[in-house]
Amino acid sequence: MFLTEMRNKQATKGKQNGLKSSQTKRVQINGKEISVQPEENILSAALRQGIDFPHSCRVGGCATCKCQLVEGKVKELTETGYLLSDEELDQGYILACQSIPKTDVTIRVDNKDTIYGTVVGQKIMNGDICEISVQLERAIDYKAGQYASLSIEGMDAERNYSFSVAPNQKGLVRFLVRKVPGGKLSNYIYDNNLVGKKAKVKGPFGDFYLRDSKDPILMIAGGSGLAPILAMLEQGISDGIKRSVTFLFGARTKKDLYKVKEIEEIQKAWKGAFTFIPILSEEPEKSSWKGERGLVTKKIKDVLTHSTESYLCGPPVMVDAATKEITDRGINKKRVFADRFTTIDHSLSLNLDDKKDRKKAGFFHYLKYFLFHAVGLASIATLLLGGDYTVIGLISLLSFYLIGDAVSGNDTSTPDFQTPHILTVQLWMALPLLCLIIFSSVWTVSATDTFGFGAWLSNLFGYDFLAARAASNGLHHFCGFVTTGLMIGLVGTITAHELTHRTWDPISMGIGRWLLAFSFDTIFSIEHVYGHHRYVSTTEDPATAPRGRNVYYHVLASTIRGNISAWKIEAKRLRRKNVSLFSFQNAFLRGHGMSLVLVGLAYLMGGLTGMWFFIACALWGKALLEIVNYMEHYGMVRLPEQPVQPRHSWNTNKRISSWTMFNLTRHSHHHAQGEVPYQDLRPYPNAPMMISGYLTTIVVALIPPLWHKMMTPKVLEWDRKYASPEELELAKLANKKSGIAALQNAKY
Repeated sequence: MFLTEMRNKQATKGKQNGLKSSQTKRVQINGKEISVQPEENILSAALRQGIDFPHSCRVGGCATCKCQLVEGKVKELTETGYLLSDEELDQGYILACQSIPKTDVTIRVDNKDTIYGTVVGQKIMNGDICEISVQLERAIDYKAGQYASLSIEGMDAERNYSFSVAPNQKGLVRFLVRKVPGGKLSNYIYDNNLVGKKAKVKGPFGDFYLRDSKDPILMIAGGSGLAPILAMLEQGISDGIKRSVTFLFGARTKKDLYKVKEIEEIQKAWKGAFTFIPILSEEPEKSSWKGERGLVTKKIKDVLTHSTESYLCGPPVMVDAATKEITDRGINKKRVFADRFTTIDHSLSLNLDDKKDRKKAGFFHYLKYFLFHAVGLASIATLLLGGDYTVIGLISLLSFYLIGDAVSGNDTSTPDFQTPHILTVQLWMALPLLCLIIFSSVWTVSATDTFGFGAWLSNLFGYDFLAARAASNGLHHFCGFVTTGLMIGLVGTITAHELTHRTWDPISMGIGRWLLAFSFDTIFSIEHVYGHHRYVSTTEDPATAPRGRNVYYHVLASTIRGNISAWKIEAKRLRRKNVSLFSFQNAFLRGHGMSLVLVGLAYLMGGLTGMWFFIACALWGKALLEIVNYMEHYGMVRLPEQPVQPRHSWNTNKRISSWTMFNLTRHSHHHAQGEVPYQDLRPYPNAPMMISGYLTTIVVALIPPLWHKMMTPKVLEWDRKYASPEELELAKLANKKSGIAALQNAKY
């Protein structure tokens, strides 16, 4: 456990320390009081009581819910050093989703306000941009470059738009709204006369603003991305900034250019050097245009210096291309600030609050998760019986999942479990079960009878286990190897996945990491929680396979990139704690040391044969994890700043897979709400669906031609049914790189 204490008001110190942990606590959030139930985190309490608290992953993996602890004491459920900056840690920032109040507390969240006003101006700028002016009842405090959530009377929709003017005391704000195909609010704003309509502005949001520096500035804008750039330039004039500015404004044709006169006026008023370069990408060759042509990113090389500080705003494709161009030329990414404009409706997440409609769990609902343990015990029996029993055992195991999922249908029930601690103990039991599986497996290839185990079993059951082991041949041992690897994945990795999300529980974390040690993958507890859940379905995520990749390459690429990612995450945490990188506190090194201990034990038990057999099984178990990663997010795309939603994971509700894998199959809900325990995950029948159950999908994935034949239509369906307009642009780029003709030729 990690405790953060701040006691700024001595008068309340005694009162706070006198509270019992079992009592409901009071939390002041920007002056508004809420109540927090025992063992409830601040974010959950805030959302439950209607507080619009910024959040995304809800498992301490993204830092979106960071807030400043002004007063009081909280129990932190995860190590904030993985996510918060040195400055934030010094200033007492915490993660609301990982903080349980120990006393009454006061926190401060980035100032967000809701102010009502009236639309006082509306002007069509070009074929798809409309400027709207709103007179607020009072001024809103924001930084030039930030954005707000806007809603207009007459349309039940709320969207984010950047302020296009600098802050002012008059309370007059403006927004540049791009008309998006199918966009409810943007079309309403563009197509209707709204002057006199009531408006609501909520914000500000974002960290896109002009930094304090003397270095030259490069600004690049496209479309409605001009809005925050105008606001920052206006603020710069007001502040008397003398830094040199180069402003590249990209548009398709001359008619798409707008606000040019205002930019030229800014150019004249700017205290330092100011270069304005409009660039057209689709202007007809025979037109009268004498200016620059082509993609705006092609001009970067001509204006960039080694000390340039860049500000980019506009469509994600443009921003990403510009960022790559800048960083490829040696500029540190920390000197590139961007706002990737999206039109995604963040309310698309499926309703998750259905507890009142759930029935109380009965005996069978608890019992079904013990099917997991029965599979493990059955595997132990077939390994020890040896010979043909090992072959029969593997065939039976595969048939149980392949046929079972095919004939048993879907499980869409989510009962309300009144005694969840039973389910936690079920998870903990995986460690002794896996130890016994590995012991039995290594014993089958050992030359000695470790601890007289075989003799004891023979006396107990009247079956000659030692003779059966001696009679086993290469085929039998190969089947034992496959079975053992499957058990490492099923009993070890799947259970550890659930346990290592419980960062607040040292017992669960310890058991989870030892389970992962059997597949040389303790770094999963670092990279998965603090990396994968933050970057899932983006190019930053090692575990997300791009379109066209085959599973064998993915196993290698994801393993290497995952280890590199985990090392960087852990190194950053240790630096922030002023701890040596090569110390016992390094969870990356300590975790791999745990795996080495297991290798050593396998050697002591079975010599070199036992050691290499265990290593092979462990690597097969690790490969299974990466195959599952491949299946769960193949071909998905997401904007990094967009909250993870159920549509960003492939899902399945197949009954056998669900019951024996602790609902890992309900992956869509897991990524949408990572803090939800496995028994409470919802089935989401309308989520993107896998080919079938997990083992069936694994088998298909291992045959790349079959995989691509079956998954390409699903990926195209995802684009049409689930992708936002911005994601569709990312999908088109992914299709071009996929090497699959059906994707490359797709028409939307």
